[in-house]
Amino acid sequence: MPTRRRALALGLGAAGLVAAPAIVRADAPHKKTLRLQSLNSGEKLNVTYWTDKGYEEEALKRVSWFMRDLRTGDVHDVHPALLDLLWDIDANTRSKNPIYAMSGYRSEETNDWLFRRGNGVDPGSFHMRGMAMDITQDFLDPEEVYRVAKKLGKGGAGFYPTKTPYAHVDIGPTDSWVYPGMPRPGRDVEYDRLQEEAGKQAG
Repeated sequence: MPTRRRALALGLGAAGLVAAPAIVRADAPHKKTLRLQSLNSGEKLNVTYWTDKGYEEEALKRVSWFMRDLRTGDVHDVHPALLDLLWDIDANTRSKNPIYAMSGYRSEETNDWLFRRGNGVDPGSFHMRGMAMDITQDFLDPEEVYRVAKKLGKGGAGFYPTKTPYAHVDIGPTDSWVYPGMPRPGRDVEYDRLQEEAGKQAG
């Protein structure tokens, strides 16, 4: 596995070019650690959520609490694959800052409230499944997270060049957009169908 600063050949320099070759450790790391900070609550979390023994249950609980709906206090299990996506993003950005979270889990109530306010919210948002986060990292280049997530192609990636720019990332079907553009309609239904098909094949 590459080190955190691997910056693999994603074409992600300031001008879309790789500034240096990827560096790979001879001994693969045996843990994955995330540094998170909430821009809304100010909370910080430095957590090793995966080791060579697998996902750490207590760590996942800590992340789920960190990602709770701050409006309602509701807590939802975070999907481990989302953390893997965050780890991959962090490994391929130039910034040494923590990942700044703007929105994690959203209850249906909060998602509906935001949708009614016309904030570009998807009514079938993966935030309601613990499968999405709105994040930023480098305040001088807030689009970098979006570029990395889009290049990784492991889910949805959206860039919101608002007053406080941020990127949306999720582990639903692959898609990308720039606000006021919106994610492809029905991605939630598409995801459920793909999961159902995968279940049938596995059975």
